[in-house]
Amino acid sequence: MNRETRRKLKITKEQADVLERLRKNREDEHVFKDGEKVKLNYEQIVKRNDWEKLNQKYKKFVEESKDSILTIQIDEIVHNKYKLISFKEDTMEPKFLFWVGDLLILKD
Repeated sequence: MNRETRRKLKITKEQADVLERLRKNREDEHVFKDGEKVKLNYEQIVKRNDWEKLNQKYKKFVEESKDSILTIQIDEIVHNKYKLISFKEDTMEPKFLFWVGDLLILKD
């Protein structure tokens, strides 16, 4: 973003850099599709500060699914607003929701 644009928006160079990184990430963002196969990013999930406080059933599902190939099931409203998905293999009601950033995309 050039200086003239930053002045019009009344933002600093640092703020402009952050906006530019967010825009780039948005362009690079993978579009998840219903039925797509993924794996959980197990290491990332269990390293979170709140892992110990999470629901035991959720933790059990994560532990049991850490090496599994899972099939995405998308609820359009939840996915579009919060970037959350569930899995067809999840038999719980209601199904657990996972943030798309916690998924590993499997290449064909």
